[in-house]
Amino acid sequence: MNARRRTKADGLPSRVYVRRNSFFWVRPTDEKWLKLCRVAEGETLMYERLAAEKRKVEVDGDEGSMSRLVAIYMDKFEGQYSDTFRDEWKRRGEDVRKAFKHHSVEQVDSGLIEDFLLQNWADKLPTQRAMKGWLSKFFAWAVRRRHAQVNPCREVEVKKPTVRDVYIPHDHFMAIRAALASYSYEKKIKGKLQVITAKVPTGPEMQIFVDLCYLTCQRSTEIRLLRWSQVDERAGVIRFKPTKTENSSGQAVDWPITPEIAAVLRRARALRRELTVQPLHDYVITDRRGKPKTAAACRDAWRDGLVRSKLEKMDYVVKDIRAKALTDAYRSGHGIDELQVAGAHADRATTEDYIKQRDVPVSVVRLRLPAA
Repeated sequence: MNARRRTKADGLPSRVYVRRNSFFWVRPTDEKWLKLCRVAEGETLMYERLAAEKRKVEVDGDEGSMSRLVAIYMDKFEGQYSDTFRDEWKRRGEDVRKAFKHHSVEQVDSGLIEDFLLQNWADKLPTQRAMKGWLSKFFAWAVRRRHAQVNPCREVEVKKPTVRDVYIPHDHFMAIRAALASYSYEKKIKGKLQVITAKVPTGPEMQIFVDLCYLTCQRSTEIRLLRWSQVDERAGVIRFKPTKTENSSGQAVDWPITPEIAAVLRRARALRRELTVQPLHDYVITDRRGKPKTAAACRDAWRDGLVRSKLEKMDYVVKDIRAKALTDAYRSGHGIDELQVAGAHADRATTEDYIKQRDVPVSVVRLRLPAA
């Protein structure tokens, strides 16, 4: 509902109205009715809340309409994203606000967006695609709300990232896993150089994370967000419903609790009892406050493990653990159909791509030079 013109003076500020015994302000940028406070709470509080809301949308003398609209868009839609992705989604929005702070929304065209992507992430095609997707959704909203005439992202082409073919050898994998929990350094003690081994505080949690990623062939997100309620010990399975496909194929898989997985879960329970703060959530892998590990925390810990194991030049990432697990399972004799179920893939071709890129066949053809 749009703000209506007053027919008689009521002593209220512009665009402030009383509805259902509360003061509401109609935001001029999108005509949204924002509740300020109850009438019974008084006009003083109403004016304070009104000033705070106006500061969110008023031009600060240096900020263009693009930045202000992005802020409104973020405030409106951040609640639609999960807790685990919301911070990353907001970070991308802040990158957009910073880059286009001095522009009006009408000035931002396809050329500016392309420059923004190439200048910041020239060698990171996945990030380019993610940022273009963020901007495209923003402009789609801006067009619907009549803040913009066209969506300039439609004319921007972003190269598709090459299919990743990295495979982590066994010795590298175990070296990184060990480095997650401890590291060594040299120190002089009484004039003699000695090797000291120190523990990493987050090492046990990260080893559990890596072990479950490998033993269950699941995406790292499913392991980070794994709850004890998914561990059905009576049935002897862990019930996975991948978040990546919950709104598409809805593929799910019950993974048997093997002796190896059972041993990892026992370690996780022991760590849970050691938490100094009562866990806030029912997650299997948590930080010291009982909250689930973030993607950034797992990524940083993995990178630190690469450095400590002196494998930082190998470009291994957390997602490569799943690819290694599926490839190792294939090499041990499991068929593509079995691996498709294990990976919760709706399409057999997806499973085959995982294997093809990492299990390079060895030719058995032997030739000799022809006789003269």
